[in-house]
Amino acid sequence: MRSFISIDIPDELKKEVKALQELFRKCDADVRWTRPEAMHLTLKFLGNVEEKQVEEIKTILKEIALQTPLINIKLNGAGVFPNQKAPRVLWVGIIEKDGILDNLQKRMDAELLKIGFEKEKRDFKPHLTLGRIRSQKGKERLVKLLEDAKDKEFGVFTATDIKLMKSELRPEGSVYTELARFGFKRTEEKM
Repeated sequence: MRSFISIDIPDELKKEVKALQELFRKCDADVRWTRPEAMHLTLKFLGNVEEKQVEEIKTILKEIALQTPLINIKLNGAGVFPNQKAPRVLWVGIIEKDGILDNLQKRMDAELLKIGFEKEKRDFKPHLTLGRIRSQKGKERLVKLLEDAKDKEFGVFTATDIKLMKSELRPEGSVYTELARFGFKRTEEKM
């Protein structure tokens, strides 16, 4: 099953991000938009996971979560990957000043490598994906709107846990199912 590890975004912040997404939709760019209810901060994409690996992953995530303090996260600004000349992913930025998020991602990478999951080749750039750009149609208008949104503040929240998620690809878009949740620093684990 396709799986990933993520941090959930509060609904009130998803509404703020959705408002920006609606503004971007007006430029008529060729974008496959992320459903707001599906928005999350991906810490690690695992790819296809065997059923027998799920328990090992849960054990690792539980241990890491119990050693991780609560994380204060700010949603701030919008941009594209890899660049404005050839944009492919439209995103909202994540700012976390204490380095906890970066350390969490690196620790997961290191521990999951021990059970056969490859380390991330790219630098960790935390973000929420607003949409995937399919063609250059409407690119100029999109880039102009991005300039206006580059410093927009969406709000702040405290992340209290990480989730192991299953991802099913469907014609109408990916469907995500929570497999397990692990609370940071002595918060309750829910399964």
